[in-house]
Amino acid sequence: MMSTTVDIVPAPLRTVDQHRCAIGKLGITAKARSVPIGDAVGAVLAEDVVADRALPAFDNSAVDGFAVRAADVVGPERLPVRLLVSACSVAGRQPAPLHVRSGESVQVMTGAVVPLGADMVVPVEVTSGFVETFGVEEVTIHSVDSRSNVRSRASDFEVGDVAVRAGTVVTPAQVGVLAALGRTRVLVESAPVVAVLSTGSEIRAVGTELERGECHDVNSAMLVADLLRCGADVHLEPAVADDVNACRAALARCAEVADVIVTTGGISAGTEEVIRLALRGHDVEFVSVAVKPGKPQACGKVEGTPIVCLPGNPVSALVSYELFVRPVIVAASRNPQADRTMRTVRVDGETVPASPIPRVMLGVVDGESAAIIRSHSVGALAHANCVIVIPPSDGGLGPPGEYPAWMLDSVASTRRGTCI
Repeated sequence: MMSTTVDIVPAPLRTVDQHRCAIGKLGITAKARSVPIGDAVGAVLAEDVVADRALPAFDNSAVDGFAVRAADVVGPERLPVRLLVSACSVAGRQPAPLHVRSGESVQVMTGAVVPLGADMVVPVEVTSGFVETFGVEEVTIHSVDSRSNVRSRASDFEVGDVAVRAGTVVTPAQVGVLAALGRTRVLVESAPVVAVLSTGSEIRAVGTELERGECHDVNSAMLVADLLRCGADVHLEPAVADDVNACRAALARCAEVADVIVTTGGISAGTEEVIRLALRGHDVEFVSVAVKPGKPQACGKVEGTPIVCLPGNPVSALVSYELFVRPVIVAASRNPQADRTMRTVRVDGETVPASPIPRVMLGVVDGESAAIIRSHSVGALAHANCVIVIPPSDGGLGPPGEYPAWMLDSVASTRRGTCI
């Protein structure tokens, strides 16, 4: 048994919105990561990609043909015209700069450097055709049009131009731009990494044989399943017993790898609440929130990493997660398709004891009507498909009544995170 005690100082109840605001101020975001450009497809750029070179890097031909001086060929009185073919420019091969003088041309291939002095490339299709002997043979040009067929240096990007902006969802087309600029890697927004930690000496990993007084780690399994569906990556830390040093070590491991830590259990007003004890001295605020279930809550930072601490009862943990954690993770994941569907449901024939604070209760929706699940045991999770918000009241809830609810089975997103 732990001999350490912790002082519990009563504080005014915090509203749900106030606690949401406190969690929002923690700055829960996903860190950008560097990936090979081929792996960036579908990801969101986390940086402006700035051209560090001109693109194209040189004047090049858009067609196969002959580089000429426009003054030698433009004008009907000049056509047809015969020009000496002085040399050939081939893409990727040009040992020395080529020049086009008046009365001459240079045979040029698509993508090859346009010789100095040339300001037009005449397509081979409107000429007498390519030659084999340079400096001797001539080409006859039959017609020209207004197009230069020259891709000018820096016509796509000058040095310093933003080629692809941050926030762009990368497609294979943008990968082509990155490759053209010589980029091999790029920063993209990643999924947030959420570390999940359950506490309690009675908690055992799912699948292990249980002794008397033990139970499986329901909370981790439940939260991890939905975090992955939100698009987050998850680090599942093995559950820790009610041992302060073991809990501190587990929290330190989580802080090293995660963008946010989510714990369950160990935050109530008892003398052996391990999360409370382990987080003494850290910038973590333990509060009572005006909501049932889920009154005890905590949030803050551990070694610079945001942490949100939820109650240990599975129903309380689920309701608290839905209220305080899930919206932040969906936002950090930039995955709005994972948002819950909100709707109004009609509750008939139910009574709920009066409460001066809101109640957030599991329910079962069938069509437009809903029934409240009163139990806070694990069995309640088997049938719940919604969470119903009951406002504070002086009397019981009586029929008929319409109340806001969010649907637990309403997620359209196909994005999934990974366990890391």
